[in-house]
Amino acid sequence: MKVGDSVRLGIDPFESRETESVMLHACIAVDGTARMKFPKLGVAARSTKLLRDDYPIFGRMAVPGVNIVETRWPVEIRSTLGKDEWPDIVDLIYVIHRCSHGHGDELPFEFRLVEDEIGSMSHIIGERGVVRLPWNTIFGLLAVAAAHEENTDQRVRDDQYLSCGVPTMTFDVADWWGRKADFLAKLETQRHIAVKLDWADWTEIHPFEVGLTTTEQ
Repeated sequence: MKVGDSVRLGIDPFESRETESVMLHACIAVDGTARMKFPKLGVAARSTKLLRDDYPIFGRMAVPGVNIVETRWPVEIRSTLGKDEWPDIVDLIYVIHRCSHGHGDELPFEFRLVEDEIGSMSHIIGERGVVRLPWNTIFGLLAVAAAHEENTDQRVRDDQYLSCGVPTMTFDVADWWGRKADFLAKLETQRHIAVKLDWADWTEIHPFEVGLTTTEQ
C-alpha cells in the first residue's frame, strides 16, 4: 500500500471514531516511510528510529505539553531503547499499538486512545499499567509520514487535513508532502511548553526488578 493511501485511510474514518482502524493505517504510513528512509534496518529499528528522529513534529502534534524525550511510562514492556530503560512513547506506539493491530490482536482497553472531540484539549490517562494516549496521536503519526521528502509524490484529497493545538492549527496534507522544515517552522510559531511526566515512585525501580515481559517485535 502506498503511504498516501495509508494517510488518506488514516484521516477518512476519523470522525466516525473508528480509532483502532485509523491507528493501524497511521502505523502503516510510518512503517512505509521508515522503509524508504532506512532500507537497511529491520522493521522495529527503522520505525522507532523514524519517530524518535522526528520527536519535534510528533510530540507537538500528538501530545502537546508533554516532554516525550524524557518522559518514561509505567508500563511493563521491554523498551526498544535498551534493557535498562522504561518505555518511552515510541515504545507504546510500536510495541503495543502497531504490533497489536499488525498481528490482528484486540488492543487492551488500558491502551486505547482517549476519544476527545477533534480540536479539543488533549487528554492522557496514565497510571501503573495504563496509558491511554490522546486522539491526536494519530495525527502525529500521519504528520511524520507526510513531512518526509520520500513522500513528495504521494497524494490525498484536497479536503484532507491534520490539526493540532489550541487555538487549532491546521495543515492541508495535499500542500505539505515532503516539507519537513516548513512543517517544523509552522509548529514553532505556536506557544509550546513541554513538561516531563514523572511516575518516579514506580519507574525509579530498575526494569529487571519487576520482571518486564518481552513483546514480540
